[in-house]
Amino acid sequence: MEENDVGDVSAPGNESSLRADRSAMAVLEKGLSRHADPFTAREGKKLTWTAINMSVRKSQGRRTFSKDEIQEKSVLNDVWGEVPKKEITAIMGPSGAGKTSLLNILSGRSKTRGNIMINADIRLNNHRVDPTRMEVRKQIAFVAQEDSLQVTSTPREALRFSAKMRLPRETTEKELDILVEHLLHELGLEKCADIIIGGDLLKGISGGERKRTSVGVELVVKPALVFLDEPTSGLDSFSAVQLIQVLKKVANAGSSVLFTIHQPSSEVFNSFDHLILMNKGRVMYEGEVSDVPNFFEMRGNPLPKNYNPADWIMNVAQTIPENELEDSGFFPKDSRSMNETLHNECEGKRDALGIMITDKKEIRDEQHVSFMTEVSMQFRRELKNIVRNKTPILARYFITVFLSLLVGAIFFGVGGKDRADYVNFNAQFGALIVTLINSMFSTATPSLLAFPEERPVFLREYSTDHYSVVSYFISRLTTEIFVTLPQMFVAVIITYTLIDIQMPFFYLYSIVTTLAMGSTALAVLLGCAVEDPKMATEFLPMLFVPQLLLSGFFVSPALIPALLSWAPYLCSLSYAIRLALMKEFGDCAKAGVSSCERVINDLKINEGDEWWYWLILVMLFVVFRLSALYLLKKKGSIFF
Repeated sequence: MEENDVGDVSAPGNESSLRADRSAMAVLEKGLSRHADPFTAREGKKLTWTAINMSVRKSQGRRTFSKDEIQEKSVLNDVWGEVPKKEITAIMGPSGAGKTSLLNILSGRSKTRGNIMINADIRLNNHRVDPTRMEVRKQIAFVAQEDSLQVTSTPREALRFSAKMRLPRETTEKELDILVEHLLHELGLEKCADIIIGGDLLKGISGGERKRTSVGVELVVKPALVFLDEPTSGLDSFSAVQLIQVLKKVANAGSSVLFTIHQPSSEVFNSFDHLILMNKGRVMYEGEVSDVPNFFEMRGNPLPKNYNPADWIMNVAQTIPENELEDSGFFPKDSRSMNETLHNECEGKRDALGIMITDKKEIRDEQHVSFMTEVSMQFRRELKNIVRNKTPILARYFITVFLSLLVGAIFFGVGGKDRADYVNFNAQFGALIVTLINSMFSTATPSLLAFPEERPVFLREYSTDHYSVVSYFISRLTTEIFVTLPQMFVAVIITYTLIDIQMPFFYLYSIVTTLAMGSTALAVLLGCAVEDPKMATEFLPMLFVPQLLLSGFFVSPALIPALLSWAPYLCSLSYAIRLALMKEFGDCAKAGVSSCERVINDLKINEGDEWWYWLILVMLFVVFRLSALYLLKKKGSIFF
C-alpha cells in the first residue's frame, strides 16, 4: 500500500517504530506553544441548528409574471440537527437530498441572495452565530470536495504557507517548523512531505495524501468548526478509514467536525459517532450511529444480517415513497428543548463564535502577518511554481523566440532601406505593426488564463483569511513583470536586430513592454470575469479583434463610424502604434518624404502629444488593473 495507517497503533512488529515515533513527538511537543499544536486539548463546542429552510424562486419563461405565477421550490424544509462536541457527525442522503445545501448554509457559503431564500437558527454552545459573516467564516475550516491546493507545492510547503499566513505574527519560525512536523506525523504525510502535490496534468502524491493535506492546511488555526464536503470521494477504503481517524482526533481536541458522505463502507460508517440522514430536503434520521439499527427496525425496516448499514438505510430512503416513510415514523420533528439564545454582549467580551476573550494581550497576539509578508510569501510561491512547472514558461519563451525569428526573417533588413520607395515603406510599417501585435498576443493569452485556473486556490485561501485581495493582486503583478520584462527583451532584441529598426533600442523596448503590460491588464480583467479556463479562451477574440480594428492601421480613424469614435481611446495598441510611428518615421516626415507624411497625418500624430500617449498608455494599464482588482474583490466576497 502507498500510505501508512496512522490509526493502527497496535499492529504487530511496529512496537519499536511506534516507540520511536512517540519519543520524537514528545520532543516536538515540548517545544509547542499555544499556537503550534493543532491537536491540543481545548473546550469542546456543541453546534446546533433548527428550523433551517431554503427555497429557490423561479418563474416560468422570461416574461414578467404575477406573484401567483412565481414557483417556489423547497430545497430544505425545517432541517434540524447537532454536532455533539468531541464527536464526528456525518450527513448522508441520496443525490438531491439537500446534504450539500445544508453544509453550505452551516459554513456560511450560502445565504439569502437573488432567488435564494434562507432562514436558519444556528448556535454554538447556544450562542447565536451568523456563518455568513466574514469574522465567522475565517474561523471555519471548510474542505471542499475538490482539493484546491497549489499543484507545485509539497505537503510540507502547503502546511507551512497556511500556518505562516494565518497564525499570529508572534509565532516564531521554530514554532512553525514544529507545527508542520507535528501535522505531517499525525496526518501520515511524512513519506510524501517533500513530493509535489500535483494535479490533473502534473504527477504528484496520491489522492488520499492530497485529501489529508487539504485537511491539514485547515487545522493549523485550531478551528472551532471543521466542515468537509464528501471528504472520502475518490479514495479507497483504506485511505477513507485513515482520513476518518484523523477527523476523530480533531474532534477529540475540541473541534465540531461535520461532513457529507454519499455511501461509505461498513467500516467507515461504524466509525461515525453521529448521523444525520437527509431525504427530500428533510431530516429522515438524526442521532447516534449506534441507534440506527433499532430506529429502522422499530419502523418496519430491520437491518438484514451481514449487510452494510449505510447501503441499507440508503436503499430504504431511495426505494420507499416519501409518504410511506412518513407514515412509518421517519422524518421526526425537532423535539429538543432549545433554550433562549445567548447574545455575545452577555457574560463578557466574546468573538464572532461566542468564544470568551479575557485578555487584551490575547487580542493583540492574534494580529495577522504584515502586508509585505503576504506579498513576499505569495511571490516566492509563484517563483517556485515557475521553476517546478517549467513547461508553460518554456513554451511561452519558445513561441516568443520562434515568432520573433519568423518576423525578423520575413522583414529582414527592411528598416534600413530607402523610405521614399513605397514598397520599402510598407514593409517597414508592417514590421513595426507586427512587432507590436506579437507583444500583445504572447503576453495577454497566458494572463487571461491564469486567474480562472488559480481561482479555486485563491477563493479557498482568501475566504479563510490567508491574505488580502490587494496583496494577492500585487504578488501576481510582480510575477507578471518578472516574466514579461525578459520575455519582451528577448523578442525586441531579435526583431530589432534582424529588421534593422532605426529608433533607439530602449525606446522600442519601452513601447513594447508598456503595451504588453497594458494588454495583460485587460486580459486579467477578462480573466477575473469568468470562472472556467475554457470559457476564458472563448473571450480571446474579444480581447484582440477590437484592438486590431480600432488602432488605425486597417482603417483610418476618420472613417470609423461616429457611434464607435470613442472606442480607439480605450485601445492600448493605438497609442503604442502612434509612439512607434512617430519615433520611426517622424524625421522622414519632416524631411518631406510623402509616404512618411501621409501615415503621420492620417493617424493625426503630433510630436507634442508624445507625453500624452505615454500617460494614456500607463493610465489604461492602471484603470484595467484597478477594475480587475475591484472585480476580484467582489468575487472573493461571494465565493459560494
